[in-house]
Amino acid sequence: MKSDRILNIILAIALLLLIVKINRFDFLKSNDGIARAVQLERMADKVYDLKSGTHQTWVSLTVAESKRLIAKGLAIYPPVKECMKNGKLIMAKGTTNTYVAEELIHDSLTNGEYVLGYISPAKTNKKVDRSKKRKELVLINGEVKDIPYKEILSDLEEGDIVMKGANIINHSKGQAAIMIGHPTGGTIGDLYPIIQEKKLRYIIPVGLEKESSQDINVIGEYSKIEHENIAKKTPWLWSVKGELFTEIEAIKQFADVEAIHYGSGGVGGAEGAVSILIRGSESEVNKALEVIESIQGESPFIE
Repeated sequence: MKSDRILNIILAIALLLLIVKINRFDFLKSNDGIARAVQLERMADKVYDLKSGTHQTWVSLTVAESKRLIAKGLAIYPPVKECMKNGKLIMAKGTTNTYVAEELIHDSLTNGEYVLGYISPAKTNKKVDRSKKRKELVLINGEVKDIPYKEILSDLEEGDIVMKGANIINHSKGQAAIMIGHPTGGTIGDLYPIIQEKKLRYIIPVGLEKESSQDINVIGEYSKIEHENIAKKTPWLWSVKGELFTEIEAIKQFADVEAIHYGSGGVGGAEGAVSILIRGSESEVNKALEVIESIQGESPFIE
């Protein structure tokens, strides 16, 4: 009799513990979604500070418009402005850097005089204009020096700036890589060891049309695996560490807003375009919009 009572008590306690466990599981399960939503919201707040804005708009930028916007943003970027007053700046050649050069030295460049390699449609007759050639831009205290960039590498100091674009980026990870066809790495092969050794400020002007969801470092290693080429040699990717300066960073130079990559692509000349969501106060959003509207209509790099 006594043993039966003890058994019943044990069963009752076990049942009670089971009920508590089930209820606790349901509670945790129901709150897990809430907790994760809160976590994601906090992450979004941390990256974009979405709650601070009362107004928003969205814009689409062609590749050429993006390049012009990036160039104008860099021209007023405080570290660049300071370097132009008191420092040395080397700018490697590239399509985006053609626009940056124009904004910094206030001169017009033909579409090929400041470009080495470039990617164009496989079946096109459109080519860049190679009738003029310009050396890599060397600026000392804002003054253009007509010297090869290699001549000042030994004189560069921490805080001086190197600018070179990229072929692929992962903006959220801050990653970038450059396609390399030259056996010793070409311009970046000369510059990157100095950038690291002297702790130079390496700015990467690059449009979000080159955005990838992949880990760029992994792709870079993959590109080095031995292989047999078909039709033509495949360039390998050199992963680099630097400061990405895209349309997002450019917009923030003109207004106190948050800018988010909101979409990609289009037709009728908007192939490769990016859409940007802009959020902030009414006056700040309008500031950003005014600048963007001023560069919309920029002609394609090659027409």
